[in-house]
Amino acid sequence: MGGLQAATGGAIPVQVNIPDMNQKGWEYRVALSSADSAPAGSHLTELSWRYELTANGVLPEAWLCAPSECVALKMAQGSTAAFKGMPISTPLSLHFVVPGKGMLKRPVQGGVAQIFVNYQRQDP
Repeated sequence: MGGLQAATGGAIPVQVNIPDMNQKGWEYRVALSSADSAPAGSHLTELSWRYELTANGVLPEAWLCAPSECVALKMAQGSTAAFKGMPISTPLSLHFVVPGKGMLKRPVQGGVAQIFVNYQRQDP
């Protein structure tokens, strides 16, 4: 049965703390830990996220980013296949920007973000 390949995969949970945001127009970045527990040769299939913030009236814009592109996060939870096919070792990060300029009277209080990094590996 030459030519047939079995695909194996899984999901790696990543949890990070989001910093408090007190400056409008600044980009707050949170690096996601690498998914080094995935088998070598694995590739991203889908990323799912969920994050919590206490916004005090102003919601920051949010993105999930790889070095080559970013995906706008329209909601505090969801999923995307935009990074499908990228190596599992691709550095990923969350980015937040509070619209406008100047200091906030009451900061956006950071919370916790959970990301599930789904991957697949082709077995020869």
